[in-house]
Amino acid sequence: MESRENQKEYLRMFLQEKVTIFLKNQASVMTFPTSEQPDISIILVVYNKAEYTYQCLETIKAHADVPYEIIIVDNGSSDQTSALLSKVENVTLVKNNENAGFLKGCNQGANVARGKWLLFLNNDTQIMPGLLSSLLHTGETTPQCAAVGGKLIFPDGKLQEAGSIIWSDGSCLGYGRDDDPFKPEYSYLKEVDFCSGACLLVKTEIFRQAGMFDKTFAPAYYEEADLCMNIRELGYKVIFQPAAVAIHYEFGSSSSMEEAIALQVQNRTAFVGKWKKQLCKFYPPAFENILYAREHGSRQKYRVLVVDDRIPVAELGSGFPRSLSILDGLAEAGFQVTLFPLQIPQKVEPYTYRLHQKGIEAFFNTIEEKLRFEEFLESRKHYYHAVWISRPHNMTEVVDVIKKVNPNQRIIYDAEALYSDREILQLELNGDRLSEKEKREMVKKEMELIYQADAVVTVSERERQTIIRNGFKEVEVLAHSVNLRVTPNGFGERQDILFVGGFLASPSPNEDAIYYFVREIFEQVHAETGAKLWIVGTNYLDSIKSLASERIIVTDQVDDVGEYYNKCRVFVVPTRYAAGIPIKLLECMAHGVPAVVTPLISEQLGLKDEVVLVGNTPRVFSEKVVSCYSDKNMWNRLRQNGINYVKNNFHADQFKATLKKLIKP
Repeated sequence: MESRENQKEYLRMFLQEKVTIFLKNQASVMTFPTSEQPDISIILVVYNKAEYTYQCLETIKAHADVPYEIIIVDNGSSDQTSALLSKVENVTLVKNNENAGFLKGCNQGANVARGKWLLFLNNDTQIMPGLLSSLLHTGETTPQCAAVGGKLIFPDGKLQEAGSIIWSDGSCLGYGRDDDPFKPEYSYLKEVDFCSGACLLVKTEIFRQAGMFDKTFAPAYYEEADLCMNIRELGYKVIFQPAAVAIHYEFGSSSSMEEAIALQVQNRTAFVGKWKKQLCKFYPPAFENILYAREHGSRQKYRVLVVDDRIPVAELGSGFPRSLSILDGLAEAGFQVTLFPLQIPQKVEPYTYRLHQKGIEAFFNTIEEKLRFEEFLESRKHYYHAVWISRPHNMTEVVDVIKKVNPNQRIIYDAEALYSDREILQLELNGDRLSEKEKREMVKKEMELIYQADAVVTVSERERQTIIRNGFKEVEVLAHSVNLRVTPNGFGERQDILFVGGFLASPSPNEDAIYYFVREIFEQVHAETGAKLWIVGTNYLDSIKSLASERIIVTDQVDDVGEYYNKCRVFVVPTRYAAGIPIKLLECMAHGVPAVVTPLISEQLGLKDEVVLVGNTPRVFSEKVVSCYSDKNMWNRLRQNGINYVKNNFHADQFKATLKKLIKP
C-alpha cells in the first residue's frame, strides 16, 4: 500500500496543475461575495504552496453557506501565490515582506477582521459542505461556547482528529487518529481539551480577551492548545462538532515535517512551563486513559450506558418516544451518555444524527450484524458509573454479561412496561383461561429479572405497586416527558376521528385495538356523526392497509402528525391489552385533542371522566365518542383538562429530576 507521503505528493502535483491552468487562462477569475456584516472572518495565512491555497479557496467558494469575508495574510511568498491572489477578488489581503509565521499572521488577520467569529483555516485544507454553518450554529447555540473545531480527515480517508487531548505532561493526541472517521465514537458533539488550529472557529471578542495567539509559541505549534487553555480560564468551552468536516494534508504548509516536529518539541516545553498547575488535573498519557480523556472534564461527569432495542424512532411507538425522552433527559442533565442498540443496530437517519448532536454517543453497526455487547463492555470495563437497561428481553441478554465483566456495576432496570400483565390480558382476550397460579408464575418470571437490578424504573404508580408487592422496594416512577403543543383549531374547525399508532408486527395491541374499533364501534359512530376515521402511524401490515375505504383513511407514517391533531375532533384509544402507559394518549392531550379510551388505558394513568371519556363496552364507547364529537361544551372542557393534566404531571423538569435521582442515588 502506498505511503501517505507519496499520496500527498501525487495530490500536490495534481493541485499544481490545477493552479497553473487557472493562472494561464486569461478568463479565469475567482470572485467571492461581499458582506456588510459577515458572521465569520476566514483567516488564511499563506507562505508559498499556491496549489494548496487555490484548492482551499475553491472549496470555500463552493461550500461557504453563511455570510463571510476572507482575509489572506501572505508571508512574503515567492512562488505563484502573488499571481494567484491577483486573480482573486473581494478578499482582504495583508502582505508581509518576509515570513512572519503562522501565529503572527493569524493575529494580523484577526486585527482587521469584521466578523463576529474568526475561522482560522490552514491553506492546506479543503472544507466540505456545511462546515461553516455547522461551526457557527454550534458556537451560537451551545452555552458558554467560545471555540468550535471540526473533524479533520487525511486525503487517504483516515481520521486525523475528532477533537484533541492534552495529557498531563503537555503532550497531545488527536483522538481517533488513523481510524475510520465515521465510526460512532467520532461522530457525536462533545467538549474537548482543544481542536486543531487547522480549522478552528473562535469568537472574535473572546479571542481578543484571551490575548490572541501567544507570541511565545511563534512561529507555530501549540498556539491553539494554549488559546483553548486561556479560553477555559475565562470560563468558556471548546466544542468538537463532528458535522463540520475538512480534508487536511497536515504539514502541507510547512517547509518540512522534520521542522514541524522540532517546533512542536520546542513549544511543548514552553506550554508545560506556562500551564504546569493546570496540567496536574489532566490525565497522564496512557492508552487506557484515551477513553476518559477524549471529553474535557470527564473526571467530573457521570457516565451512563443505555441498552435498548434500537436507535429510538418516535414514530414507531412501542415505548420509543419515552426512550428518546430518557436519552434527551440524561444528556440535558449533564451525564455522558452512550446508547447501545442491542437488537436492531442499524443507523437510522435523521435520528442518529439528532442524538449525536445532543452529545449522545449512539452506536450503530458498520456491517450487517449485531453489535457484540460483551466485547464492547470488556473494552470499557469500569468506564460507566451506571448501566440503564430497558425491556425484559434486553435485561435477559446482558445482565449476566455485565455481572461477569464488572460484578460491582450499578444496574438500573427500566421495566418500560410489565410485559407479563400484557401477555395475561392478551391470552385472556384470545379465550385462554389462566389459573391464578399460572398468572403468578408469569409475573414471577419477570420479577426474577428485576431482582438482579440495583434499582427499578416503571412508568406508572399502578405498576410500581405491583413490583413492590413482589418484594422489590427501590422502585421509581418515570413516566414520560411531554411538551405541550396545543393545536389552534377550535371545535367548529375540526371533523373526524383520529387513531395514532404504529403497526410493526402481528399480533400487537395496536392491531387488536383498531380491529376492535372498526368492527364493533365505528359503524355506530359514523352513522350518528358522519365522521371519518384516520389511522395514522408507521404500518408494516397489509391487514391494516386493507381497512382503507371512503370512510377509513390509512395514511402510514406522516412527516407532521400535528396536522392531524389540528384537524381531527376526537382521539380514540380502544386498546384492550397493553402494559406501561399510553404515550400516544399523552401526546394527543398535549396537542389539545379530547380522547375516548378503554378502562385499561384510564387505569394505567389513573384518569377519570373529567380528563378523558371511558367506554367499557362497544356500545358505551361509541356513545362516548358521539357525545364528545357533538357537544361543544364537553369538548372544550375535556380539551382544557387534558392540557392541564399533561402540564401538571409530565413536565420535562420533573422527568429530569427523577432521572438524576435514579442515576446518582
